Amino acid sequence: MKRQNIYSFILLLNIGLNLSCNIEFDKVDKLNIYRDVYERNIFNISGQLKYCPSSIIVRNISLLNPLLKRLSIINLTYFIETHHINITAFARLIGFAPLTIQLYLQNQTDYRSIEYSINNGTFEQIKCSKSSLNHNEIVENCQMLKYENGYYILRQTINIAVKRHQTIIDFLFTSVVMFLVTTGILCIGCGLEIEQLIKNIRQPLPLIVGLICQIIYLPLLSFIIKKIFQLDNSTSLGLLSTASSPGGGSSNIYTALLSGDVDLSVTLTFMSTTFAFGTFPFWVWILGKNYIDFKQVKFPWWNMFISLISLCIPALTGLLLRRYRPVLAHRIGRFLNPIAIGYLVFILTFGVYINMYIFHIIDLKSIIACCFLPWFGFIGGSIVSLILIRDKKKIIAICIETGVQNTGVAIVFLRLTFPQPESDVALANPILVSMAIPIPFLILFITRSIMKKFLFCRKFLPQNNENNIENEKPEKNLIKQLLNETNNEEKQQQEQQIGQIN
Repeated sequence: MKRQNIYSFILLLNIGLNLSCNIEFDKVDKLNIYRDVYERNIFNISGQLKYCPSSIIVRNISLLNPLLKRLSIINLTYFIETHHINITAFARLIGFAPLTIQLYLQNQTDYRSIEYSINNGTFEQIKCSKSSLNHNEIVENCQMLKYENGYYILRQTINIAVKRHQTIIDFLFTSVVMFLVTTGILCIGCGLEIEQLIKNIRQPLPLIVGLICQIIYLPLLSFIIKKIFQLDNSTSLGLLSTASSPGGGSSNIYTALLSGDVDLSVTLTFMSTTFAFGTFPFWVWILGKNYIDFKQVKFPWWNMFISLISLCIPALTGLLLRRYRPVLAHRIGRFLNPIAIGYLVFILTFGVYINMYIFHIIDLKSIIACCFLPWFGFIGGSIVSLILIRDKKKIIAICIETGVQNTGVAIVFLRLTFPQPESDVALANPILVSMAIPIPFLILFITRSIMKKFLFCRKFLPQNNENNIENEKPEKNLIKQLLNETNNEEKQQQEQQIGQIN
């Protein structure tokens, strides 16, 4: 008796599954997401109507597409004999586009037997007819069907995940940025002094203040911004990963452009990038576990190592040139300001142009949050350094190092952690941060240039000329001093050789 009840329950369960009318789409994951789509491409998605009673037939079909800016429907076809649905669409913009299919079904007069597929095999469904499956039975057994105005309506939503193509323009942009940053650090290295670098380590207060601002203050600032703006998980993780990625060679270029302490800036960049191997996973584990499962996280160790090497090699090359080829180092160092200005203009023009798509996939709240992260980083670094350090150049260096982050590491981290297009949406945040960073520098640079021009024209023309001459003399004297030291060493070696011969 008990075995018979179990058999009856299984039979009723199978009938319920068969009568649960729905559409099974091809290439759809467990979350009902279709991912095989790229932006600006035409694609086809097909599905089949299954587990519906044979007494009803499709009379009409329609689509609801709320996000027209992401998806355009070209064609919709339903094949009556095979119960297949084919949708042709054009993907416009990356992100998720929900697409709702509505089928209008009615009772049919003729009798048909349909074979349905079940996960563990196929079998011929129990023959259903109009007499045996009346209106109440259909509504009760087919939970997906809603009866409205004489039609059984089946509504089913599928999410179309539109991914982004990496084009040659993206590659060119990245290559130009890497070239400008590497060349800029080489120019900075030609002006570095080993004695000053050693002094920064022996007097570590500015280093400690800068590291605290970079490693502790900025990740906590990203968490506060998340709470204030109530950001979603992908945006929050994008901000956190950006704030937890200190370093980046562009900070040294900005420091040189604004006449900060370049020696301190380079030392801070090297040390913060080194410490990031431990602090980056720490902050993602402490603050990021609310946004994502920590087991799914993949850290970009190799990219962090590459960013460290890309800082050390050109800086050491510049130091060696300054030591052994001072005239050449002086000539190379003259290109620093043009490179810095070119980098600034390139990021704010071409960089904005190729990333215009991100303004369509995130809202105004996220844009403001991404701008606030570096800007309040600059403000916080300035306030702390003003309280603890009185040197103007060191304050500029700490301010810039606090707000400028290594967004490349954050971008690679998000690409490794999320599939597309989730990663495309999440990495819009570090891209926005990198676009927001140069804005204050551009304003300060233009303001300072205008003020210098104004003062130069109105009152201080003679004094500025004299100052310029005086400022040029130390550089020339340094070159002469280095050349004299080299000549003296050569003379001493020659005298020693002559003495040995005698």
